[in-house]
Amino acid sequence: MPSLYIIGQWGPEAAERCYGPFVTGTTAQAQDIDVTIFLMMDAVWLMKKGVAERIKAPGFPPLPELIDMFLEEGGKIQVCSNSAQFRGLAENDLRDDRIEIAGAATMIDGIFKHDRYIEF
Repeated sequence: MPSLYIIGQWGPEAAERCYGPFVTGTTAQAQDIDVTIFLMMDAVWLMKKGVAERIKAPGFPPLPELIDMFLEEGGKIQVCSNSAQFRGLAENDLRDDRIEIAGAATMIDGIFKHDRYIEF
């Protein structure tokens, strides 16, 4: 099965841009592609409980639904440990227990283990 590693950097301050990893991820899953999303910088806020529910962008489905669909279809979400620590986020702050806090080495490993990677 082909695989895709997506790196997201945009958070609530850029509503339309924060949809990119999840629209791309769920679309790739529909094409039988294994997907992992790594969120860093302000994108880590998207995984804090209650934050995705406040983000709206015209023409897009609700962000929490996209995130849940992505996880339910077997997608993996990793949150940068340094970015989370910088923002005071801990594991118990995350919206779902399937979300992993991971370091830069995990991101580099993910880039090389997947067939392709893209950044948002």
